[in-house]
Parts: sequence; C-alpha cells; structure tokens
Amino acid sequence: MKRPLGVRIAAILVAFGLVGGCATVLDLEGYQDAAAALCTCPGFEQVTSCATRAQARITAASEAERTAFLDTFEKKQCGTICEHAAECYAAIPGCNGEKPGCECCPWNDSVLMCSTSDTCQTCRTCFQIATEQGDGMTYECASGRGRLKELRDCACTVCTNDCTGFCQNIELLTADPQDTCHTCLEQNCKAPLDTCFGDKP
Repeated sequence: MKRPLGVRIAAILVAFGLVGGCATVLDLEGYQDAAAALCTCPGFEQVTSCATRAQARITAASEAERTAFLDTFEKKQCGTICEHAAECYAAIPGCNGEKPGCECCPWNDSVLMCSTSDTCQTCRTCFQIATEQGDGMTYECASGRGRLKELRDCACTVCTNDCTGFCQNIELLTADPQDTCHTCLEQNCKAPLDTCFGDKP
C-alpha cells in the first residue's frame, strides 16, 4: 500500500538529516529525493520525466542553490502540503526566468501552464503582480505568488494602517517615497519588499 505523500517525504527528511536543523549535512541524493517527491503531487503528471529533470537540475546546481531550495522546501512545508508543491518545485535551481520544458512553468491552482510545444506560458512576477493591473490572461508565476504572499503577510502584520488597500487586495504598491504604505514597508518589511521588487521580467 502506497503511503501518503506527507509520510513518504517525512521519511526522506529523517533519512537525510532535514529534521532538527541539520540541513547542511544533506547530501546530493537527499536533495534529489526531496525534489522528486514533489512530482507525486497532483498536476506534476504533466511534467515529462519530472523526477529525472528535477534530479538533473539539482546535480548541476551549486551547494548554495541547493540550500536555497531546501530552505523553501522547509519553509513552505512541502514535505506535508501538496498545496505548496508548485512553489517548492519552482525553487529547484535552474528555473530563474522562462526556460523550455514544462517543469519551469507557472501554475494556476493545480494546472501547469505549459503549451503543447513543451514551453511555458508567460507568467507574472512578484513585481508585476504587486504594481501592475493584471490583464486576466496571464497567470502568476509560482515563485512570484510566493514572494508576494511573504510581503503581504509582513505588510498586514506591521503596516496594517498604512497598507489597508494592499492588504485587502484592492490597491497596488508603488515605489513613490511619498506613499505611506511604501514608506512603512521600507522601514519594516524591507527584505520581502526588495525581494518582490527585484523579481522583474
């Protein structure tokens, strides 16, 4: 009987030292197994040779890139929550910008936005989502959506009064230094703000 995804990935985390803050001792096979486990989530059946492609990108990555992927994997709880699998898979090294191959494509809910020619449909970055009105035709990048959520979580915790419209998803952000929301974000949420604004097409 096949074990649930959460149980299987939990076993991977224990086996490769991801539990208890031991991420630095994780070897290459452990990274590959964690990435490949994401391929069992709904929607990933659209990715041709999903695990093989993930493992190839992990193998070609630097240790710093692998660590960044692992940080996202742990932070998004991708070992137990398939809902965040798209963001974690997008964090595997090799998907910066638009690349050929469905494994780097954005997601709309559980639907992978890949064309019949095995190339990605255009997706909106965090900067675009935060500052530009959407056209209703272009989907959000998984990584961009994740970065915006981190910024919004901070804004709606420490800049509630200044960023009410942004928190209610009825106003866009601006880089105008006279804007009270932007000023508050610069003072209290600078790291996620810089990450989001740096995520440009």
